[in-house]
Amino acid sequence: MFSLAVTADIHAPKYLELFEKSIQSIEEPDLIILAGDIVYRNAHEQIPKVLEIVRKRFQSPIVACFGNEEWEGYEDVYRRYGDISWLDDEALTLSIHGSRVYVVGSRGSLDRPTFWQRTHVKDIYRRYKMRVSKIDRLLREAKGDYMLVATHYAPTYKTLEGERERAWPEMGCMKMEEVIRARRPLLWIHGHAHKSVKLAVWIGATYVINAALPARGSIVVVDLEKLKSERLKRVWGALS
Repeated sequence: MFSLAVTADIHAPKYLELFEKSIQSIEEPDLIILAGDIVYRNAHEQIPKVLEIVRKRFQSPIVACFGNEEWEGYEDVYRRYGDISWLDDEALTLSIHGSRVYVVGSRGSLDRPTFWQRTHVKDIYRRYKMRVSKIDRLLREAKGDYMLVATHYAPTYKTLEGERERAWPEMGCMKMEEVIRARRPLLWIHGHAHKSVKLAVWIGATYVINAALPARGSIVVVDLEKLKSERLKRVWGALS
């Protein structure tokens, strides 16, 4: 078993108690991925508290992407705390149990920037368009036994069901579905959708998970070996 523990939207200190309770309910994973909004309103001083909860039980490597609550321009502040490999439109290859695990991390993109973004962030439309291209390139260049993606925003509307439909363009990016179908990562993790009721979906050969803690109520544990086998069955089933 190759176990991966994933979550998002801890919004520390808001859901720290739920996060700690969930950590105590799982076995030590081989890798932990945090898909953004780890803190509330850029409260980076909460990062050590999140780490303390994890390190009381586990020594697993931690990889994270930034969310909208980790404000742009503060990336280096978060990195100074150490012990988390932060990915900002970047990729990282880890060696775990002799396997190469390739992880892409990004805030992700929106089909329609929020009103605040449209009025406060210069060239936000271009940024989001370029981010789709960047993630596509990183996946095109991927080399590894397991290819994973973590974005804060959803790469599809399918896992936004339960949220107000008119808000979906400001919560996710349908253009990412083209990337998913073209590059076929094994797993794509996102957060942001607190009220989602459809928490996971297959898009082609890729399993997409909404890992938002408020939606899930707990950390998600994924057996990557089992997921890889399930994908193979799906691919062969589609061909037969």
